[in-house]
Formats: sequence, structure tokens, C-alpha cells
Amino acid sequence: MKYVYVLVSSPADFYYEQCLMSLTSLRFYMKEAEVFVLCDQGTANTFSGKRAAIKELAKIISVPFEDTVGNTERSRLIKTAIPDYVQGDFLYIDCDTIICSDLSAIEEFPYEIAGVLDAHVYLDEHLHKQTFVKRDKKLGFHGTAALNGNINGGLVLARDTPYAKEFFKAWNEAWKYSAYKKNDMHDQSALNEANYRTQMKAQLLPGEWNCQPCHGGLAFLKDAKIIHYYSSEMTGKNYQPYYKLADKNLQQRIKDEGKIPQDILEMIKDPKFQFNKVHMLSDKRIISVMQSPLLFTMADLKAHIPFLFNFFEAQASLIRSIGKKIKGKK
Repeated sequence: MKYVYVLVSSPADFYYEQCLMSLTSLRFYMKEAEVFVLCDQGTANTFSGKRAAIKELAKIISVPFEDTVGNTERSRLIKTAIPDYVQGDFLYIDCDTIICSDLSAIEEFPYEIAGVLDAHVYLDEHLHKQTFVKRDKKLGFHGTAALNGNINGGLVLARDTPYAKEFFKAWNEAWKYSAYKKNDMHDQSALNEANYRTQMKAQLLPGEWNCQPCHGGLAFLKDAKIIHYYSSEMTGKNYQPYYKLADKNLQQRIKDEGKIPQDILEMIKDPKFQFNKVHMLSDKRIISVMQSPLLFTMADLKAHIPFLFNFFEAQASLIRSIGKKIKGKK
């Protein structure tokens, strides 16, 4: 089994540092494993000086692109065509991950293509259900509805079989249509559409293989093989990381030093206990509206126009108290 990462990065972002942490964690448990990092030639050209450590942890395969092709395109085009560059069975792993144990048990699964459910739930329970449904409708895709869920694109097991190659070909074609015809660069919708177009043969792995702590993954943390902490969630200016190794300040230290400092190495060695204080929500009514524009509007009001927020809050409190009195009289 080969282990594959896809990295498109420049010194201005943190993707290299995330990949370096993941590779380092993998090597703690699998020193002899065959590991590949697929990247574009622009990224490969930066692997010197403070960005040279990655070459000691994996084999680098550089893929050429025209200068007009953007970084997101390069990443997606490589990811959806991995069998073109790596021969044999492989496990694809996103860069924003930390490996928690030896991964060789993945070879025991007889599946040709497999992954873990996004957020560890089927569509009916998913926080982003409407987002997925609307996106598929816009794209004319059927994968989400057919599975009643989404396979998360952060980890994909692929065997060296004709079906697996057919699956990746369908993924690549679906993504190109999504990106170039519909201006949607997400690769996960295309992944699930590829499953639909190849007779729904993709299988589901246990949650510990792609443990997503921010989306129901705590139930799998004890036995987690891979923690997937979602670097994309760091993009917002108000982002407060729940996972310490996702912190930009920590990753900046790695960038500045050109290597992983000893205290961060110790954190990576103990990955299941690297959580910041977080507020846990268990009220299903609140969870159901967490992505509502109304909720974000109120958050913006509180941050920028607090007196207006206070006014609306007072009105809501009054209405709520009246409602409780009426309910109590029944």
C-alpha cells in the first residue's frame, strides 16, 4: 500500500506546514512506508531552505502545468487523477490531518474504492444538508441523493483495479464540469457524483479512518487512525480553532524555523489530546440554524453595531417571556 498526499502551496500559505506535520506524524508509526507527495512544479521548486524538510519524509512527484492554471485547479486536477501518477494500491490523505497510529490495517479492507462519511452522518442528519442538496441541483449531480450522504474527500482508499481507475476518471470529469462549466471548485460533490456514475460501488470505512472532531468525530476519537481537522475552517477572520495543531500561530512557528519545534513534535506525538476549550452545543434547535444567514447577521450586529443587537435581543426576550406565560396558562 502506498500513501499519497497532494500539495499545492507557496510560502504565503500554510499548506506546506500542514503537510509536514501530517507526514511527520505518519513517519512516527510507519518509517518504511512508501509515501508520495504529488505537487505542481511551482510548489516543487520551493522545496529548498526552510521548505526542504518534506523531501526527507516522502517521494516528490512534480506535475507540470501552464502558468495560467490557478493553484486550486492544480490541486483538484492532481487529486482527481492520482492513478495517472502513482501505480498500485494507495491511500490518499489530505494534508490537514494528523496520523495517530500505524495505518497498515487499511490493507485488510477488501474495497476497491472507499472513504468515510462526511461528518460521520447520512444526509438527513447533516448540518449542511441544504448546502449539499442545492449544490448538486445547481450542478445537475445525483451522488448526494443516491447515497443519502457524502463521502468525505479527505481520505480515499483506492485499489489498483479497472474500477478504481474508472472511478477516478469519472471524478476528474465531474470536477472539470463543475469547475469550468458551473464555476464550482469543490471536489467533494464531484467525488460523490463519480460514485453515482460508476454504479454506487464505493464503500464506507469506519469513522476512525477519517475522524472529523468538529463534525461528530468525537465518537471515533478513542480509536482514531487519522484526525482530520479541516484547515479550510481557518479562513474566516473570526475563526477560533478547536484543535491546537490547526492554529495559524503554531503553523507560523514551523514556517519561521523551517522545521517542527520540539514542543510541537510532542503535541503531534499525543494528537488525541490537543484540543482548546470549546463550547459544545447539544440543543438540536440551535444546531439546525447554525448556518443560517440570520445567525451570522446577528453575530455581525453584536460585533459591529452592539446597540442594535441589544435592541433586537431585548425584543426577543420580551416576546419569549410572553410566550412562556401564555404556555404556562394552558
